[in-house]
Parts: sequence; C-alpha cells; structure tokens
Amino acid sequence: MFGPISALESYIFNAFRLNGRATRSEYLWPALIYTLLFILAAVIDGMTVARATQQGGVPPFNPLAYWTVPLFLLCAIPNFTIAIRRLHDSGKSGAWLLVTFVPMVGGIIFIILMLLPSQDRENAWGQPRDISRETGAKRSLDQKTSALDSYALLLQTDAQPSPEEVARRKQEVHEYFVRNVSRRAAS
Repeated sequence: MFGPISALESYIFNAFRLNGRATRSEYLWPALIYTLLFILAAVIDGMTVARATQQGGVPPFNPLAYWTVPLFLLCAIPNFTIAIRRLHDSGKSGAWLLVTFVPMVGGIIFIILMLLPSQDRENAWGQPRDISRETGAKRSLDQKTSALDSYALLLQTDAQPSPEEVARRKQEVHEYFVRNVSRRAAS
C-alpha cells in the first residue's frame, strides 16, 4: 500500500507515463489531495467574484485571475495518465476512460472502475505494484528498481532473515567466491 508521500511522488514523477500500473492507494491519495485543493480554490474564486460584485464591479474576465483554472491546467495531464495506469492495474484498457463522457452515469461508472481491486498477477501492462509484496531479497538484479523500492527496503531493515534466506545468502557468497576470487588466487 502506498502512503500519501510515495503516492504523490509516483503521481508527479510518472506524470507523462501511460504504460504501467497504479494501485488504488497510488491513485486515491493524489485524487483526494487534488479534490481538496480544487474545493479550496473554488471557494477562493467564489470569494473573488462575490467581492467584485459587492463593490459594484464586474468579476475579472482573465481566467488566470482565478485559482481553479491554473490548478486544473497543472494537474490535467497527471490526472489523465494516473487514471489510465489505474485502469491498467485492474486489467482494463485505458480506453475505458471514455466512459466519463456518458451522460449522467459516466462519472459513477468511472468511480467504480477506479475502485476495482488490482489484479494479483501480471497482466498486459506489467507486474503488480504493491510495495508490501516487493522485497529486496526477492527481486533479481536484472529487474528495474525505483525510488519506491528503496522505501520498501528501508522498512525491512529491522526484519530478521529466515534460515532459508541465510542459507541462500551463504550459497551466493560461496558461488561468488568460487567464481571470482578463487580463480584470481590460483593464477
């Protein structure tokens, strides 16, 4: 499960990435923060319009005089891409995003699609992105790692390795020694 900080990092750093997957928490934390900011911006804009009309003037015609327009423009692309990655995580195509254009029920269907559970197995868009399942010991060195993997590894620093893990590590060290160190000593 992604916390708010790691979810926001993923939201920002994957803003232009359409492929891949995004978990529910990876989608919902930025959506919650964006919604709260949008409500706050709408209230401030409403106060701007009310203040202008109370003074007998006309509200500003410049769209950048309001907070909601820049907020929407700033977050439009990341909101679009994370919604597509969220659909991929539940096994749906990004084309399902078009359901939002269906009158009256499109928004409800979209919310239901965003709340669907993640697929536990690999699908057409990659492996599941659940930090609790990704451990440093289980990942091979040839797989790509990200900053989120580092957080998962830090959370496991106090964990005691199992006897099987200790045996596996000893075997890896022994194989490395035989392959790299003992050859050099013999020559």
